[in-house]
Amino acid sequence: MLKRSFALLWLSTQWICGASAASPPKLVVVIGLDQFRYDYLTQFREHFGEGGFNKLMANGATFTHATYKHALTLTGSGYAVISTGSYANQNGIIANDWYDWKSRKIVYCAEDRSVHPVGALSGASSPVNLLVETLGDALRSSNRKSKVISVSKKDRSAILMGGKQANGAYWLVDSVFISSTYYMNSLPNWVEEFNHSGIVNSYFGTMWDKTLPDEAYALMDKDDAPYEADRNGVGRTFPHRISGNDATRLTASYYSALQTSPFGDRILAAFAEQSIMAESLGTRGVTDLLWIGFSSNDYVGHSFGPNSHEVLDMVVQTDRLLADFLDSLNSSVGLTNCIVALTSDHGVAPIPEYLIAADPNTPAGRVRPQAIETWCNVTLTARFGTPKEPWLDAIVSNNIYLNRDALLEKGLTPEDAARVLVDSLNGKKEVAAAFSRGQILALNSTAIVERRMKNSFNETRSGDAVYALAPYYFESDETAGTTHGTPYDYDAHVPVIIMGAGIRRGTYSSEASPADIAPTLAVILGVSFPVGRGGSVLTEALK
Repeated sequence: MLKRSFALLWLSTQWICGASAASPPKLVVVIGLDQFRYDYLTQFREHFGEGGFNKLMANGATFTHATYKHALTLTGSGYAVISTGSYANQNGIIANDWYDWKSRKIVYCAEDRSVHPVGALSGASSPVNLLVETLGDALRSSNRKSKVISVSKKDRSAILMGGKQANGAYWLVDSVFISSTYYMNSLPNWVEEFNHSGIVNSYFGTMWDKTLPDEAYALMDKDDAPYEADRNGVGRTFPHRISGNDATRLTASYYSALQTSPFGDRILAAFAEQSIMAESLGTRGVTDLLWIGFSSNDYVGHSFGPNSHEVLDMVVQTDRLLADFLDSLNSSVGLTNCIVALTSDHGVAPIPEYLIAADPNTPAGRVRPQAIETWCNVTLTARFGTPKEPWLDAIVSNNIYLNRDALLEKGLTPEDAARVLVDSLNGKKEVAAAFSRGQILALNSTAIVERRMKNSFNETRSGDAVYALAPYYFESDETAGTTHGTPYDYDAHVPVIIMGAGIRRGTYSSEASPADIAPTLAVILGVSFPVGRGGSVLTEALK
């Protein structure tokens, strides 16, 4: 048995060495599509061309069962998983926001008050809150000549992908791409030139109309559903005028409207292509890494929901954008010299009212955040009496943070009060599971929801109690639109596709995760795994 184990170890070592011994790619491009469910690839595939999603799936390794293994399926936590191969219990990014015990304030995941924005008056952000390495950090540690560039509309997307050693992370604020003094003291000339080109404002007044024939939208919900959200003057029905709330002049609402359309991603693609040319990515004799976080699918999905005409059209437009981008990449670097990986930071929940309209008996709905706070206060007061200080410091991203002064007054430990809270929450139909800090740390469950909740729990940043709402329920003060952030597969099941030299093309149904992308690419690049990674190497995808 000992000899057999040694032989297996030797063979696996030789396989890993062989996988990384081939010539490394000149450029690795990781594409993140914000709020993009896996089933969009199958549901809408008949409308795709040959050069976008179909090109990636035909020539790459496609994992059909790739899911996030965490509960808080949000942008910050999702991109941290993609770039590091680890979950919040290791990387610290439990959500987009959390409560900080020391400052007694809510902290944004990319917040850093020690740095300043570069290129704008606001937007000072950095990866200081990320506790582990990214793939880019591992690449730069291996070879300082390698460049890591990260671009997105959202600062948290660009920063958490790029990591701490990126040569540049850029995000869009109104009409300009900016960065922070964490990365640089001034914007490169090529970024300044792009900002002065006027491309962002050039879409003012543009009409977003349907791309496909009317009959193609028959499988979707009606175009003018009352539970779709009309935000920033975009309207609920096609065609959508992209002007914001004032059709006569540029206002801040225009920039939000722009992102709620395919044009927002077109601008980012142009910026990414410019970064490849200006930074000479993939043409300098070393391996470079480019992260791209497209955001418009997220804005469209939030407003109109996954069953809308708008989401179908947005996915089709994304397919065409990818085709154009891959053609550009082939011209500038050559696809045979590249590895291209595509995934998403999370999916999206169906609009509850859409489900109820189809079947009035469907358990689904919106839970007001104030209602959860009221449940907690009523429960603790009924059990322990009214304290002088509020019972709660905050409820943020399904984490309940108890006020230490109130607990001290009542002679309670945080765990005592948290146990009372979770017992009450677990009795409500809208709640699937709730745990105290002690319970979640001791949890050793094979249940999917519970395992995902534990992976989202960080001892330093998570609350005294955590909860997950029942399927098809989510927190919202609005009466239209939808969101994400739950441990269920409509939020967790996303594409994972890797294409390029050294990749064994095919469709694989084995269990996978976006957390597997970073370690798999690390093997291909021949660099160390990012410190703290929990993802696995997708061995079936490697030649």
